[in-house]
Amino acid sequence: MPRRHLRLIQAFLLALSLAATGSAGSAQTQDGVQITFGESLRLSGAEIEVTADQLSVDQTSGSTEFTGNVMAVQGEMRIAAGAIRLEYSTGARSGTQRISRLIASGGVTMTTPNEALEARTATYVLDSQSLEMQGDVLLVQGPNMLSGERFVADLRAGNGRMIGRVRTVIRME
Repeated sequence: MPRRHLRLIQAFLLALSLAATGSAGSAQTQDGVQITFGESLRLSGAEIEVTADQLSVDQTSGSTEFTGNVMAVQGEMRIAAGAIRLEYSTGARSGTQRISRLIASGGVTMTTPNEALEARTATYVLDSQSLEMQGDVLLVQGPNMLSGERFVADLRAGNGRMIGRVRTVIRME
């Protein structure tokens, strides 16, 4: 097992020891493996704290980019990456801006008390509550592990799909 997978599993086990876990199920489908989620992966309107080595702001494109050892925290969700780009949209109320998309790259690890995900890149669209992770994706959910090339989730509906040479380990209890 690659060292990065071991680090992800260790981080997930630490998160499990700090919080109670919920149950999660998965089922085989023709296109891959169907995964069910709770609320834990959803980013909300609450504040998000980001730490990084550098920050760049581009007023023209309306984006902010954090680079170098980036850690974003919202509630119990942690996102670690080499870089995180925040793209903003203008709100209806007097030109206020809000985050519309979070794009993480450079090796991404997301952990919650219930799940841990790892991939090369991740794109999170807040309006649609959709998450797409690409490149050597590994998902750990309770005692179950899934891996594949691409992971797509509709967090509003609470489901997702792992696509591309899917491998799964499901504990039968």
